[in-house]
Amino acid sequence: MLAKLLKYDLKAGARMIPVAYLAIAASYLLGLLAKSLKIDQLLGTASVLLILGAIASVLVTFIFIILRFHKGVFGAEGYLTQTLPVGKGQIIASKAISAYIWTVLSILVAILAVLGLFQLLDMKDIGKYIELLFGSSFTPFVVFVTVTGFIQILAYIGELYFAIALANTRLFIRNNIALSVVFFFAANFVVGLLEIVAMLFIPLGVRISDTGASFTTEIMAGSLSNIDLLASSQPPLSEIPLGIGSGFADLAAGIVLLLLARWLMAHKTSVK
Repeated sequence: MLAKLLKYDLKAGARMIPVAYLAIAASYLLGLLAKSLKIDQLLGTASVLLILGAIASVLVTFIFIILRFHKGVFGAEGYLTQTLPVGKGQIIASKAISAYIWTVLSILVAILAVLGLFQLLDMKDIGKYIELLFGSSFTPFVVFVTVTGFIQILAYIGELYFAIALANTRLFIRNNIALSVVFFFAANFVVGLLEIVAMLFIPLGVRISDTGASFTTEIMAGSLSNIDLLASSQPPLSEIPLGIGSGFADLAAGIVLLLLARWLMAHKTSVK
């Protein structure tokens, strides 16, 4: 049954989100045409549209995730969804997996749009700035950011679903939309604090240098207090270990918040 629910949720996203992807593709093709014809004004317009398309792809996905969960569970489709012969956990899982897939895809498309912009504008010097900041450790850093980013997406989805579920409990349902926003920012703030504390003080991290990346048990907070970036001849990234405790905090927060949303759906929420 989970597979059927997931297929339905993915199809719902396919009716809305790819419009932004098509806009990005059209803007890039317009930019290529303008570049080949050497029409600078048209190239500038295409570049702006490409940036707006990248932003829109992520924003549209964010809006879809909110609407899909709110309307599908507590709104117009709520009665049907909550009377299906499936557990609340499967409903949450289906929508969370769908949201995760579309979010990752939209972020990747946005990154491709930015790379396309660099290519259209011949921004070759950006490599020099990357070399100055990262040295030869850019690739390991990208891997680190990618892995932690994928985990952080789960935490954001958990925050959204928990906030919406809490706002649709009997106590708050009269002002559920406004309180969903309040609860989301509150959850996001708390999770953000946990991320920072875990990153700085859990003795587990990754040290990235010219020779590659290696795990370390150094505490990031201690390393930050002991370095002098102005006096160092090394790229700033190689001077400190990157705490990976934030990844564990995000993973734990995402799972806990989704479980709390499931519990609220099963015991406390109402369909408006």
